[in-house]
Amino acid sequence: MKEKETQTARKLRGGYYTPYPIAEYLWKYVKENNPKQVLEPAAGDGALLKPIDNSDINIDAIEYQDSEAEKINKNINIPQVKVYVTDFFKWFDDHKIQEYDAVLSNPPYIRYQYLTDRQRTIQSEILVDNSMRSNRLINAWVAFVVAAISMLKEGGRIGLVIPSDLLQVTYAKDLRQFMLRNLKELNIISFRNAVFPETEQRFILLLGIKGRGEPKFKHIVVDDIHDLPDLNKISTEPLPENSEKWSDLVLPRREREFLYSHKKDWELFNNLANVEVGITTGANPFFSLTQEQVLNIDAKDFVRPLLGRSVSVNGLFYNKEKLIENAEKGQKVWLLDLNNKDYISLPIKLRNYISEAEHNHVNTAYKLRIRNIWYQIPSIWVPQAFLLRRIGNLPKLVINKVNAVSTDTFHRVSILDKVNINLLLIAFYSSLSLVYVELAGRSYGGGALEILPGDSSQFRLPAVNYYQSIDLNKEVKILNDLIKTSDPQKISKFCDEVLKEKVDFQFDDQQYRKILRKLHQFRINN
Repeated sequence: MKEKETQTARKLRGGYYTPYPIAEYLWKYVKENNPKQVLEPAAGDGALLKPIDNSDINIDAIEYQDSEAEKINKNINIPQVKVYVTDFFKWFDDHKIQEYDAVLSNPPYIRYQYLTDRQRTIQSEILVDNSMRSNRLINAWVAFVVAAISMLKEGGRIGLVIPSDLLQVTYAKDLRQFMLRNLKELNIISFRNAVFPETEQRFILLLGIKGRGEPKFKHIVVDDIHDLPDLNKISTEPLPENSEKWSDLVLPRREREFLYSHKKDWELFNNLANVEVGITTGANPFFSLTQEQVLNIDAKDFVRPLLGRSVSVNGLFYNKEKLIENAEKGQKVWLLDLNNKDYISLPIKLRNYISEAEHNHVNTAYKLRIRNIWYQIPSIWVPQAFLLRRIGNLPKLVINKVNAVSTDTFHRVSILDKVNINLLLIAFYSSLSLVYVELAGRSYGGGALEILPGDSSQFRLPAVNYYQSIDLNKEVKILNDLIKTSDPQKISKFCDEVLKEKVDFQFDDQQYRKILRKLHQFRINN
């Protein structure tokens, strides 16, 4: 991330203003209970308030930026609008006992590190006071939603534009449970096409009524903001079964039920392997070296083979041949490892390299300056495999054949002893496994899927004996070639057939591939 002072004002404010069709839709929903008091905790220029057509309503609008707050009264025709030019967390701390009939908001997307100390304190209090956990992963929008719902009267309505993180990330689990405890009606609308094309973040609409008891739950996927549904015509459905994530809501109900009812088909990935984050060097340009750089600074005795980029490997194995090929292309294929090395014993050219970095203040970066010796990277170890962190068409599980290490572009995978690696590879690229990888990750606009180490707990593999001695060398060689096509359907069909024929794993592979196609297309097309 860039330092805070280099971020744009929009990023720090966290704001992307709401298109009028959405504002009109949310207002139509909340006005059904004839609200008299309305709160907009992140008002911006008043975009969400423009459709309000009842002059008897009192509106409290909170906006942090003076220039935007000045636009609110110009953009709406309601005389009873009180604009607070302040930070919402500060305002909430002073007004938390107030209650409203309705809340409309597109809360800001602000990472924890960009909050002030006071904002962090108030955010933590909001979460803890509502039986939720506070941590550094939680984005400001979560606390906005919790605070807004807490200020609703019983029977009050809420209409929100919020990140699809609600469905996809682990840190939003507490928020989902909070909503289920506090809303008697919960409606979620997902979009196939981007609401805000200028940002990678994807968004959903959340509409609800405050009240106790098991909520009436509805979810629908629509094409875009011009295809918003009549909620009265949408059937209620059971609450999502997966408490960790609700990513599967993009699937039709019958396909979600298929997954829930076929738990006998799978084995937990974490029963066979452990996933940890790759090496955080703190300064990749300094520590990641080309072959030429290694020779120029006399570092050949102080480097390890490195897998640092997704384009550095296009098959199932990172081996000596691929390492040499990448080195000849001038890629950074070596990691400088100076652990347990005395500075005075290093070659003079390498010492000069370190001194030059210090002269250029490389060592002042946060992750470097907190080390005892800034150029000694902690936690360097060689994994059996690598898992790509941010994927496009297809996940990458790569077997380490050259004792390489990786930066945090890849996660490090430890595989249990005696697991049949070839069988694990075939299983990982089966339709069943790829479905659960899609559901485990967090998708971004543009089609990327991010996998964090904790997400591997949601990975599923076909339920077979992974310790059996079976020769799959021929099949893995074919798979290695297929992987280079990046075609999930072709790859998974081959692996499904191998599982059926070679290890007698019988399952509805066609249905899994159908689900995989839907999940993949939904992600890639956004």
